[in-house]
Amino acid sequence: MSGRLRVVVATVAFGMGLDKADVRAVIHYSLARSFESYVQEIGRAGRDGSTSHCHVFLHPQNQDACELRRHTYSNSVDRVTLKKLLSAVFAPCKCVQLATGEWSTAQTAVGERGESTGPVCGGHERALPMDSTVQWLDIREEGIATLLSYLELCPESWVENLHPVYASCVLKCYGGPRQLQALAKKCPPVGVVIARQKLEGKTFSDCSQIEFMVVDICDLMGWDSGTVKRELKSLQWESGPNGFRKTGVLVEFSDLAFHFRSRGDLSDTEMDGVLDFLNGRAQRQERTELRQLDMLAEALNSVSHKNFWMCCDTADEERSNKLKKKLVDFFDTDGAEDAIGRGGDVEASSSQGARGEQRDEASLAQLRGDIRNFISIYGQEHSLTGRAIARILHGIASPCFPADVWGRVRRFWRAHLHTDFNIVLKEATNLIVAMR
Repeated sequence: MSGRLRVVVATVAFGMGLDKADVRAVIHYSLARSFESYVQEIGRAGRDGSTSHCHVFLHPQNQDACELRRHTYSNSVDRVTLKKLLSAVFAPCKCVQLATGEWSTAQTAVGERGESTGPVCGGHERALPMDSTVQWLDIREEGIATLLSYLELCPESWVENLHPVYASCVLKCYGGPRQLQALAKKCPPVGVVIARQKLEGKTFSDCSQIEFMVVDICDLMGWDSGTVKRELKSLQWESGPNGFRKTGVLVEFSDLAFHFRSRGDLSDTEMDGVLDFLNGRAQRQERTELRQLDMLAEALNSVSHKNFWMCCDTADEERSNKLKKKLVDFFDTDGAEDAIGRGGDVEASSSQGARGEQRDEASLAQLRGDIRNFISIYGQEHSLTGRAIARILHGIASPCFPADVWGRVRRFWRAHLHTDFNIVLKEATNLIVAMR
């Protein structure tokens, strides 16, 4: 900041919060992820209005674009996984049964004349423990949060996201089973937990602790989870003549969870509609990111020199102005929407240069052989999907297949990085089905 250093080497995140107007150059070691990222990063130079220079080093075989696609595919999700998530988000409830006296999966209640009276279910407070959900779906925590946000931001507002909460509660009574029975009589949530677990066959004659999911009990009682937690926490203290003292009850909350409110009476048709919406939104995001990456790579390659020494002494104003025009055109024509419109399907959005000779039979035979070997070696001890195999062959980590473990499997990790991801995904899925 004082000007004593001439060169700083850092990641792209450096400088976002720095107000230094006299940066004279920005040098990119590799390709940026999108036009927006590129403009933001070069925008750190020349804020004082004086001439500055921005350089980008591009890989001659476009391998930097292949590396960046890995980031997009690490966040992608398939339709089957989305269906599993929605089955948990919109778990069936008994609102229609309670309202009509008999079970029905219809969305709306029907009046005496047969007219629709609107949805019966007003929404239930639900919680999905983060750690177990991440492992179950093999999606990172931020990916699941993004999908829940899509459901909330859609016009139908299927989900109302709430602040994350601790979903699990353990209540221990150091006074033994008698103290636990006494708590059940004066604390409704404890009584409901014991009654519910008794229906499941558990006995409490010699039990001095209980463990339960807080939000499930709150939904069963119709209470707010904050109220229930305060009620449970208050059990640890009691007031006396000399102030507050401990009661011998320990209440511990754990398992941070996604917290939201959702209906539980969606019909099969509605569930299909939600699934179509969520899958379409996820595919749209993937296509946009891939297309924007290809568009930026094409724009930079169109004005690039074959070697750095050709532009290291004198700036080529003609090429610079050509790139500036491409940037202006992108933002003036709403480049993101244009990228979607021209992106086609997901496979078509990958650059042609990276796929030059992938479809020949020799390459496909090698790919299929590696996939068969992988399934034969790891198929018994791991729950494999086509996407999981494709990620490993591209060197993409996931919660169930972390890089620090699978990166040691040199035979398969990144073995087909330069093969189009969707080709690997398709072949892996077909072979998993064929080998079952």
